Amino acid sequence: MLSIYLVPTNNLYLFGMVKRLACPSSSSGKKQRIEEPQPAMHNTLQSTVKLTTAEEELFSFLLEVAAQPAADGAVLRVAGGWVRDKLLGRDSDDVDIVLDRMTGKAFADLVNSYEAAQGRETRTVGVIKANPDQSKHLETATMQIGENLGWVDFVNLRAETYASEDNRIPTVEIGTPQQDAERRDFTINSLFYNLATKQVEDYTGRGVEDLENGRLRTPLEPRVTFLDDPLRVLRAVRFASRFNCTLEDDLRAAAQLEEVRVALIRKVRRERVGKELSGMLTGSAAHPERALRLLHDLHLCESVFLPSVLLEKTPICLPDGELTKVDEDVWDRCYAYVSEMHQLLASSSTNGVLDVNNLSAEKKHELQVRILASLLLPFRKLCVRDKRRRSVATFVVQDSLKLPNRDAKDVDNVLAHVAELQTATQDSFDRVKVGLLIRSIGSQWELCRDAALVQELANSGSVGEAADAREVVSARYDAFCSQVRDAGLDGVWELKPLLNGNDLVKQLEVKPGPKMKEMLDHVLAWQLENPEKTRDECMTYFKEVFAAEAK
Repeated sequence: MLSIYLVPTNNLYLFGMVKRLACPSSSSGKKQRIEEPQPAMHNTLQSTVKLTTAEEELFSFLLEVAAQPAADGAVLRVAGGWVRDKLLGRDSDDVDIVLDRMTGKAFADLVNSYEAAQGRETRTVGVIKANPDQSKHLETATMQIGENLGWVDFVNLRAETYASEDNRIPTVEIGTPQQDAERRDFTINSLFYNLATKQVEDYTGRGVEDLENGRLRTPLEPRVTFLDDPLRVLRAVRFASRFNCTLEDDLRAAAQLEEVRVALIRKVRRERVGKELSGMLTGSAAHPERALRLLHDLHLCESVFLPSVLLEKTPICLPDGELTKVDEDVWDRCYAYVSEMHQLLASSSTNGVLDVNNLSAEKKHELQVRILASLLLPFRKLCVRDKRRRSVATFVVQDSLKLPNRDAKDVDNVLAHVAELQTATQDSFDRVKVGLLIRSIGSQWELCRDAALVQELANSGSVGEAADAREVVSARYDAFCSQVRDAGLDGVWELKPLLNGNDLVKQLEVKPGPKMKEMLDHVLAWQLENPEKTRDECMTYFKEVFAAEAK
């Protein structure tokens, strides 16, 4: 199977030639801070698009459908990320089919008509409606193809026109591949794979070149691209961190425009923001530290984690309800803690590299909790003024990012115990106190330990300037962890009390209520102090205690 790069030049497609076009610079009177880009990775691209057996069967079937008279000669192309990943030699199951003569829903219905005519089972077609107010400009149809060919999204090629510069809600029509490619977010995502010709099509003339050279830029002026869909600012961060791309200067400048930040806050649903952030932290080939460094450099942290539109209704306060403001340098400290966490995790990984792809789902959850907890360390003593007086950490995870409640609960639990754990590492080791502390933290205790450690390391100073102080901190935590292991306290949160509530009621005549909870805590403390003793010995001890108290 032969696959070549097609690049439009004077309406001719030339093999292997890329015409380099300059992107227009954004115009803004406000001076932007442009960070020095990191060296980009040079990618060796595949000379052919290698299809899996399932992809060959899927595309062959779709071409059969497209050959039906009702399809009106529609040309089928795979768009976006699938093409990019294939050229990079990576597998992808994200198949988005774009059509030049009909809507995605119309073609999905045609698929079912063809299946029915062949006596095969038809499938439910899901339709995601366009929502221009949320920058979702196209209706998308999604359906499963056959038994084992996977899920496919169908959508028409788009052409967009705007009534005015001030009105960014477009009129969308079926367009040409050129028009559609220009409205894509980035050149590396504007490539098409033509199912009929089995060729890659690069209508911007820059997609293949930018993918090979590790450059991230937009087909149109970055400001226009970002205002079309402000979430693209975060997608820029995700792709740049994932592929180690260099952000073009005009893209960096546009990402920092006030109107773009306002649009991101006001126009994009928080669920979409949270999904992008999760992709940066634990998605395919994610590089969390690099992503958060870009968010920090582009001044996007506030828009992502504590957007003003949410704080207008739920301002930040102290635990007693008194309103307060965060320090101006808070995001500098947030990034410093995240950077320390990344170094800590990388140092304990194979070859000193944090490989997110090889983590299980549970380990990815733990990684996300570690990163969010370290990021939110500067806010751990603060709340938001709502009915429940939630912690800022809970508010960020639940409201700003709309992530699962489990994430919010675990991040909050980690931050709630950081100070206690830091104190425990400094005090003389007490098996009972440490055991009860770790038990109260639960299965997140190692996550809490890491958050406590990185805060102390960051507060000690930079690696070069405060090496001795950092070594003292690290040695203290190493010693503490050794003591925990030697004391057999790993998994102490799963320790079952030797006596339960029924035992206390029947044997010791303890009445249900606050006294019961207090007694069960005493039982656990006794167990931790006497790890070798039995249930009968525990019962005897507490009977004697009760007898003495009754006198």
